[in-house]
Amino acid sequence: MFPALQFTFKPFQSGFMKQLLPLLLILASCAATDEKKTDYSITFHTVASDMDPPKTMFPFDLNGKRIFFKIVPEFSQQNVIAFHPFPSTTGIGKGAVLQLDFRGKSQLEIISRTRKDEYLLTMVNAQPVDFLVLDQPVMDGMITIWQGLNDEVILKMDKKIQRMSKGGQAPTMSENMEMRPTTKGEKIRSYDAAKAREREAAKGRPVKKNEVPSLTLPDAPVSPKIPVEGAAPPLPPLPPGPGATLRPSSAEPPLPRP
Repeated sequence: MFPALQFTFKPFQSGFMKQLLPLLLILASCAATDEKKTDYSITFHTVASDMDPPKTMFPFDLNGKRIFFKIVPEFSQQNVIAFHPFPSTTGIGKGAVLQLDFRGKSQLEIISRTRKDEYLLTMVNAQPVDFLVLDQPVMDGMITIWQGLNDEVILKMDKKIQRMSKGGQAPTMSENMEMRPTTKGEKIRSYDAAKAREREAAKGRPVKKNEVPSLTLPDAPVSPKIPVEGAAPPLPPLPPGPGATLRPSSAEPPLPRP
């Protein structure tokens, strides 16, 4: 997903954005119920509809056109589990690739499917910095901010969020399946484990990998040997003799005489 338009923010430098900042910080901190506070915010906002109440949206001029966006973000920095910063090509701060947790990944896929060709506005500390066009479904839980992140925000992110791996794979709480950290405790453990691996790698030590658990079960009978409930037991074959024939095992047993 790439920005489809070049734009300049001419915004509402009046008291509106100053009033919006505390609200966005509160909403971002409440995005995850197990997080009490945050010292920075990165939020993503979709376009409001005509049916939305006026108090739930805010105006923004994009390329000379006024567009209303929802105040409540679709996801925020609380949903980021890994990131990779890079120099912005526009010269406005830095950019970053973000990997989202399970909630953020699901929400990004939903809005990218249901809001095709709409804008997704990125705000950092309640200031608009970038936007994307939802031109195709995003199913890998990755989203890019192309500009607007300053060094202070990057430093704060580094204190809580791990850097992306070279292979670009999202952190997982299981060696056997994709299970992205979602709760606060899982994110802390994932962050601590990533930092421990970095320290081991810096010392030249091999990275320890968890052994995959295994279990060996006794041989079970194959399905043709498993008796079927209600089926007649097979009859033993008759001994060979003059005129004797072997009865097939599928023959029904003789009924008892009255």
